[in-house]
Order: sequence, then structure tokens, then C-alpha cells
Amino acid sequence: MKVLDNISWKLLSDRVVAVDTSNGDYYTYNEVASTIWVALSEDKTIDDIVAQIMEEYDITDAAKVRQDIDTQLAQWQEMKLIA
Repeated sequence: MKVLDNISWKLLSDRVVAVDTSNGDYYTYNEVASTIWVALSEDKTIDDIVAQIMEEYDITDAAKVRQDIDTQLAQWQEMKLIA
């Protein structure tokens, strides 16, 4: 998965701000979603992102983290921010 070309984004402090340049919609993501977004932009695998989230936020339930990441990615796909 990757961020689509029409999405311009920046990491400001610990939050991603993204703008869809095709329609002007903009989005701001919380710290965890921003971690996922940045990892995705670095071409990390979903397994790598799960491990990163678990380590950074001291979470032990890998299945729950994977489920939450899958949910977020599905939402971004539906919004046409990633493919």
C-alpha cells in the first residue's frame, strides 16, 4: 500500500496533516494514525508497522493492533488516500 500521488502531507510535531490536492479536502491524524501513515510512506510492511506500534506504545496484543491497523487502512482506501 502507498499514499496516492494526489495526497500532499507533512508531519507536524507528532501528527500528519494531509491534503487531497484533487479536491482540497484535508485531514489531521492522531499520533498513532500518524505513525501508521509515516510507516506506510516508508514502504514498511504491515507486520513491520504492527511491531513498531507495539514497541512505541507498549502494547502486547498483536492481533488487536493488526485489526486496528487493518481498519485504519481500509478507511483510508475508502477515502481514496491510499492504494
